[in-house]
Amino acid sequence: MTRLLLALAGVILLAVTALAAVWLIGQLLTGVGAFVVGAAGVLGRLLWFLLVTGLLAGLVYFVTSAWRPALRARGGSEPARPRESARPGAVARPASATPVRLEKPPVSPDTSA
Repeated sequence: MTRLLLALAGVILLAVTALAAVWLIGQLLTGVGAFVVGAAGVLGRLLWFLLVTGLLAGLVYFVTSAWRPALRARGGSEPARPRESARPGAVARPASATPVRLEKPPVSPDTSA
């Protein structure tokens, strides 16, 4: 009779252990599944953000490239410029601005050596 009771206790203990192992594996798979679903959501939103950002950046690049005035070849028809100075290389200044002259400091010989 003792053998029968020990065998029955062993079977019950084995069944409880197997059920605990199945429950634990289910909990782990649930955690892994929640992590995978969360990561998929984050990566999906990241992909959406990168696509929208790439499209908007491309649009901005296209518009800024198209907005830049084209350089015209020399000798071609150039647009009229407002009142240029007769001297080549002259800088246009407002009428009220006075030129500032900076004097160079005197150079002293290097006697540190």
